[in-house]
Amino acid sequence: MKKVLFIITVCVLIAACGDNVKPAKEVSIEPTEAIIENYKDNDFSIVLDDMQIEEEANLMVYQQKYKILTVEEDSLHVKSTPWKTVSQNYFTKHENDLGMEIISKHDNKLSRVAQPVGFGWAVGNEKHGEWEAVPQDSTSTTTTATNTTNNSNNNHRRWRTNNSSFFFWYWLGTRRNTYRNDYNGYQTSAARGASYYGRNTGSGSYDYGTRSSHQKTTRSSFFTRKTTNASRWSNHKTSRSSSRYSSGSSTRSRSGGFGK
Repeated sequence: MKKVLFIITVCVLIAACGDNVKPAKEVSIEPTEAIIENYKDNDFSIVLDDMQIEEEANLMVYQQKYKILTVEEDSLHVKSTPWKTVSQNYFTKHENDLGMEIISKHDNKLSRVAQPVGFGWAVGNEKHGEWEAVPQDSTSTTTTATNTTNNSNNNHRRWRTNNSSFFFWYWLGTRRNTYRNDYNGYQTSAARGASYYGRNTGSGSYDYGTRSSHQKTTRSSFFTRKTTNASRWSNHKTSRSSSRYSSGSSTRSRSGGFGK
């Protein structure tokens, strides 16, 4: 009898705790889907620029900000959006993608796979730049075989954006260097429909996305806000989503044609 009462008590406590978890605010359509529709006649990329979790009286509110990149007359144009409320599932799906393209549509192909900015359409595209040789360290040895040396030189070539537009340089050039071996890693991931975050640089850090040191420097306000609201972030995956829109949480996706 005591065992039965204990089980009943535990169940009641679990149910009570569950009732205290705030559900996620409902959205009828993800904001990025609306952007896709609005830009259906253009090539564009959507960069995840910021994230936050807010609270209303009885709801958790998951929000994102974006930068929309478009190329017009060989110049890169950047449009910033205000905060957009998203579903909990979508927020969780892109939690590691800060500063990355989460939607890209170029050459009539739409991708929902997160990737470093420009990797899918500008880097490696001779229309926008070229791979240039990187000066070799004078202390490096030259005793390797010729074919090995050639491969090494090729892998350490650096992408140089040749467009004169300020924004092309800002987004795809001076922001950070992109090397050929890094781009090769991206191509391997893209071939299997997986997001690319670069190398695991230790302690859970990567070259790209939320877990990169680059984002911690360039988007320090996000990390300060996240630390201030640590309890919301640690608990948000257990809250109940009331969204009618389901977007899944996989880092894999499909790319396909996008009709004009």
